[in-house]
Amino acid sequence: MKKKIKVATTFPHRLYMPKEVADEGFTGELDAYANAITITIVKSEATLEEVERSLEIVLQDIRLRMGKIEED
Repeated sequence: MKKKIKVATTFPHRLYMPKEVADEGFTGELDAYANAITITIVKSEATLEEVERSLEIVLQDIRLRMGKIEED
């Protein structure tokens, strides 16, 4: 899934999550992993193994969008 998320610099609403994202359970307190280019928002109850598998799926999606299909 690719969605636009709006980040405001004013208080009290700094982050807007689209309804479709909130409907998937991304509400309340969430964990986030970030670096200089990306941020990964994670449900707090997710294990690191689940996060790793999810990120592998996201990478596959990015490769498909780039036209790079990984050969097995």
